[in-house]
This record gives sequence, structure tokens and C-alpha cells, in this order.
Amino acid sequence: MIPTRLAQRWTTLGAHWTIIVHWRRFRRFFASNRHPEPAGHAQPHPWPQRRNTRMDTSLHLPARSLAAAAARRELPNVFGQSIEYESGAREVAHTHPRAQLLYATSGLIRVRTPGASWIVGPNRALLVPPRVEHELEMVGTVAFRTLYIEPCPVTEEVEGRLLPVSGLLREAILAMVAEPVRPHAPGSLADLLAQLIARLLDAALQSADAVPDVLAASPDAIAADAGRLPMPQHPRLRKICQALMDDPANAESLEHWGDRLGASSRTLARHFQRETGMPFAKWREQMRVSEAMCQLSTQTPIPDVAARLGYADANTFAVMFKRVLNMTPLKYQAMMCPPA
Repeated sequence: MIPTRLAQRWTTLGAHWTIIVHWRRFRRFFASNRHPEPAGHAQPHPWPQRRNTRMDTSLHLPARSLAAAAARRELPNVFGQSIEYESGAREVAHTHPRAQLLYATSGLIRVRTPGASWIVGPNRALLVPPRVEHELEMVGTVAFRTLYIEPCPVTEEVEGRLLPVSGLLREAILAMVAEPVRPHAPGSLADLLAQLIARLLDAALQSADAVPDVLAASPDAIAADAGRLPMPQHPRLRKICQALMDDPANAESLEHWGDRLGASSRTLARHFQRETGMPFAKWREQMRVSEAMCQLSTQTPIPDVAARLGYADANTFAVMFKRVLNMTPLKYQAMMCPPA
């Protein structure tokens, strides 16, 4: 038998321990619910957030204040954010309840949505509709400038729209990013900027729809669809595409892939055309152009880019690049890497 006094001490210690456990649980619950997820901002998946990134000091509201403002519905229809990213930094897959305009004044952003891979640079922006999952990868040092817009300028059901960025739209984006994130007073600079941006985006959408006319009028204009690489959804086709993106120099035919995956080349070709809207050979060419755009933007020599993509020489690569992008590799590299 345990002595009565010792049993009383054990009972007391057990009661104290129970109180401590419940107090810790209460603190964890209180801490997790004290600052709710921003209702008007990003809704990320339960994965780690930014890596190798730095928040720009021009963002006027900290994250908690932004969350509180969103909860009280005090966010304006248009507001901006600026972040400086190091090369190779990533933003994990996430969604927004608002439309997001992705833009970079320097460097390139590789954006991945469920059905496509996009290249965003200083001459074009990507408009992502609300609730479209997307992840970001930075190519080179990126000066990221983004706008959150409500209502969405795009009415059709798409994952994104690549838009040309004029000089006026660029300056409007930079000016809006510098504005505090708070409701816009009528007639204020932020209110006028929001109205200007809405009109410029409508004009950019119309310009993107008139791609053939733009290319005919301006031989130096970049083809609008060059920055979008459609991705199939079928697991077999997805496996082929991922292997080619990992090794752009891979020149294996569709017949070879059919033998490896246990399907006929004609079946693969038919499904590829149906899911991507283009033949397999054109998709591979488009993929190589997207990879070339990334490598050229980091000042990689043109002969090295050609070799990495599987071309016998730089001239053959340059002919293909100009035919697809409507611009020579040398001119594109000079545009992306201007002299200091």
C-alpha cells in the first residue's frame, strides 16, 4: 500500500500537470486564431512559404495589418506590392480571391498553372484570374511588381492572359505599388491610377487579341503566344513533357516515347494535339524557345544556349528562335540585359 501522504502528493502533482497541459493547449489555440488568414490576399496551400526572398520596404502595410484590413473589407479595388527576389527563389502553389497582375521590371518569372507554363518579363505581364492556382520561379534577380484587382478584367474562363506592357502601363503599375494599401478617396492619386490601370488593361487585352495585326505593323514585336507553353493533363503525356523540360536537348521521337510508355505513337500524337492544341514537334520547339528566353536573360552566351537545347550550331538555333519569337536571340538578349 502507498502511504496516504505520498498518495496525496502524487494526486496534487497530477492535478498541476493537467492544468499545465490544458493551459498550453489553450495558448496554442489562441495563437493560431489570433491572426486569421487574409481574406483579400493570398490563400496558399499548406506548404512552406517564400525562400530566398526579401520584402521591399515600399510595401506600406505589414502582413498582419493587411490581414486585418482585408477582414474589415478596407482594401481598395486595386492595390500593389513590390518584392525583390534572388535568382532561383520560388513561391509555392497558391491562389488569390482577386485577379493578380504579375509583372517584373527586371529578370524573368516562370509561372506555372495547372494547364500551362508562362514566361513573364519586362515587356509583358500575366493577368491571373481569381482562384487560379499558380506557382512562381524567379530567373535571374527579379524586381517583382504585382497588382491585385477587383473586379477581374477577364470574363472568359482562362488560367491567364499574357498582356503587352506599354510605357504608360508600366509607370502606372510602379506608381500604384508606391501607394499605401488603404481605401482610395474619390479624386485622389490612387483613385485616378486605379481608373487609368483599368482602361490600360482593357486596351492591352484588345491588343493581345489583335496579335496578327500587331506583328504585321511592328516586325520587332514579340509573338504573344511565345511565353505560354500549354501542358497536357494525361499522366503519360505529362511524363513526356516533364522529361523534355528537364532535358531540352532530348531529341527522342514520339515513336520512342510510345515504345517506352506502352502506347502507339499515333495515339500519343492524337491526345497531344487534343490536350495542347498543337503537334508534338511544335510543342517541343515552343518549350525550347521558353527555355532559351530564360537562359538568354541571364547573359548565357548564344552558342552555349544552342548547345544546351540540342542544336548543332548557333545559326540553326537563331533561325528557329526568330521564326517563333519574331526576334533574333542577340536582340532579345540585348533587350533583357541592357548595358549598365
